[in-house]
Amino acid sequence: MHFVIVGCGAVGGYFGGRLAQHGEKVTFIARGKQLQAMQKTGLTIKSIEGDVHLDNLNVVNAENLTLNSLSSPADVIFLCVKSYHLAESLAQITPLITENTKIIPLLNGVNAAEIMHEYGVAKENIIGGLAKIIAEKSAEGVINHTGAKPHITLGSFSASTSKRADEKTQPQKATLVMDETAQLSEIAKRLTLAGISVGVTSDIELALWRKFILVAAWGTLASARKLNLGEIRAQSHIAFLLERIVNEYGDIARKSGVGLGDKHIKETLSFLSRLPDSSETSMQRDLAAGSNSEFDVLIAYPVKLVEKLNLSAPVLMQCYERITKSLP
Repeated sequence: MHFVIVGCGAVGGYFGGRLAQHGEKVTFIARGKQLQAMQKTGLTIKSIEGDVHLDNLNVVNAENLTLNSLSSPADVIFLCVKSYHLAESLAQITPLITENTKIIPLLNGVNAAEIMHEYGVAKENIIGGLAKIIAEKSAEGVINHTGAKPHITLGSFSASTSKRADEKTQPQKATLVMDETAQLSEIAKRLTLAGISVGVTSDIELALWRKFILVAAWGTLASARKLNLGEIRAQSHIAFLLERIVNEYGDIARKSGVGLGDKHIKETLSFLSRLPDSSETSMQRDLAAGSNSEFDVLIAYPVKLVEKLNLSAPVLMQCYERITKSLP
């Protein structure tokens, strides 16, 4: 199985590196200084799961890609870029996509598959995915994994929607789900053999939203108030707003047809309560630095859903207004 990694930061570098370490065929897509560095010095992972340095990586220039850029067709393409690079990356990798290629976005947000389809990727080529890892890439290009066991969750969007299919399309849906289940099992097997924790879910939309209400809701309030998690907890009225905005994101999910329950909200709040006081989100840091951020997918997209679904989300809307006023 040929894995192609698009985005060689902490997520792509770690998971792609582990696959390569354990003998899987892996091609990294990079450009500029990152391309030169990986070609020259390889990839180093420093991790609580074990350190590794990989030389002689198969690295391909992201510019002017063609099907002949790869030694063999891609079976799986992991998209590990930030959401604001998604459109650009899709344009670059379009020539690599064959009928049998499966593309798995490991991005923050819940609408990556929707965006991919808008940019011409067939729904049959897309598999849902999300990654959980506490890691960052240093200025020297080293992947530093510092906490928790890295995990990937995979799921078929066809499986998530099959229950809502009408009787005429149900047989075709069932066949498609069976085919994708076999493919998912094989991908999961390869990841497991590489020492990566992996789960396959029958409801990938729920899994994506569960991560989303954690990252997006917390990140939105923290960015608007410019506070770390400890500072939010220290002020009872701000701590209340955190609980409120998590519930607002939950309301958006439920109104969108996602089977999110009260227990999922409680689990999110419980997880937040256990994080260190110094915790900040990447969007919060990016907005504070005036850099590109995931504002569009983590804040603006939920706001559009609030308006479309005629929901009340006062904390989200207040945060949205605060942040937009500070944008350049």
